[in-house]
Amino acid sequence: MINIQNKTLLLATIVFCTSAQSATVNQVIQEGTKRVTENARSQHNIDKIADITERNHADYRQTTQSLDNLKVYNKLLQKQVDNQQQRMASLRVSLDNTAQMQRDIMPLVEEMVQNLGDFIGLDMPFLLNERKTRVAQLKILLDQSNIDIAEKFRQVTETYQVEMDYGRTIESFRDTLLIDNTERELNLLRVGRIALMYRSEDGKHLGHWNKNKQQWQALDASQYDRSIKNGIAIALKQKAPSLITIPVTADNKPTQGAAQ
Repeated sequence: MINIQNKTLLLATIVFCTSAQSATVNQVIQEGTKRVTENARSQHNIDKIADITERNHADYRQTTQSLDNLKVYNKLLQKQVDNQQQRMASLRVSLDNTAQMQRDIMPLVEEMVQNLGDFIGLDMPFLLNERKTRVAQLKILLDQSNIDIAEKFRQVTETYQVEMDYGRTIESFRDTLLIDNTERELNLLRVGRIALMYRSEDGKHLGHWNKNKQQWQALDASQYDRSIKNGIAIALKQKAPSLITIPVTADNKPTQGAAQ
């Protein structure tokens, strides 16, 4: 009886110890699993922080590089701004000088146009409508505020050049003149500003402009008809250039001169 009790007690003791050992192992496993999980979570957080740190570091390097580039670009822009400011200062000086020049040149240009009109009125009476129209157009030009002084001066000097060219060219054209109180269609011959002559188609009316008297004066056909006729043909490029006899006024009387 006693032996049976002892065996039962021993078996219970073994079962209890085995159960206790099993409970301890389970706790160890659970604790290990928990630690593994926490370690994995910690490692994940560490990796995440490392990635963020690396990205931040890369962003910092890029920002630093961009900042350096901006500093270089700003230095370049500053040089350009400084250069533009210098040019603007120079332009302001030029504009001031230009304004002064305009104030000085404008009266001169107006005087040139007025003198040109007076000169045409005193010059030989050839192409008067054309020449007076040019002067009238210049006067209109001077009153236009939308045209700068340089363009006005250019056109005035061009008109002066046209007038200068008349003094070294030979030209023939048709015009209507009042001769002996009768209007006649005549051929005119201009030799520079030396002589201005007329001739009718039939050669019956021949004359020249007397500078001293400021009027038309008849010429002797026997002396000048052939020369004036040849001069007209030369001016119209119908004949080769050659010497012709032209009247030159001296003491209100026409004298002969030669021209080519």
